[in-house]
Amino acid sequence: MERDRFEEEARRVRPRLVSEARRLLGDPDDADDAVQDAMLKLWFYRERLDGYSSFDAPAIVTVRRVCLNRLRSLRPHADISEAERTLDGEADGRDFQALMQAIDMLPGVEQAVLRMRHIDGMEIEEIASISSSTPGAVRTALSRARRRVRQLYTRIYD
Repeated sequence: MERDRFEEEARRVRPRLVSEARRLLGDPDDADDAVQDAMLKLWFYRERLDGYSSFDAPAIVTVRRVCLNRLRSLRPHADISEAERTLDGEADGRDFQALMQAIDMLPGVEQAVLRMRHIDGMEIEEIASISSSTPGAVRTALSRARRRVRQLYTRIYD
């Protein structure tokens, strides 16, 4: 699926996905995060979406799965600081391995946003467009992701 078509379909189906996520999660902010996560997952699998007669079906299934996974994984997170040094490129192999492990432990939206921004080098506006979100929401998710990586990295590294 081409980018323009994906963005058009994502904008069209987003209200329905938000409604479904709010029904399942109860919290509007959590619902918005879940929809953003689902959109990112759909973006990464966009080549497969052409096989569906409608974008709605895989989008709804994806948002439901994201919501159910969020409900299953309500667990606390830890705290750290070495990760910033590693993100700046001053890391040895052990640092890098711990950092990548911490990133892999992030929830879907935060992991995807962090990877797109810092690994793929994408701009905030580009990430917002792909995830059918606002630049402010992307910045918030990126901030949360960085904070959680610091926390998780410390737990892994120590």
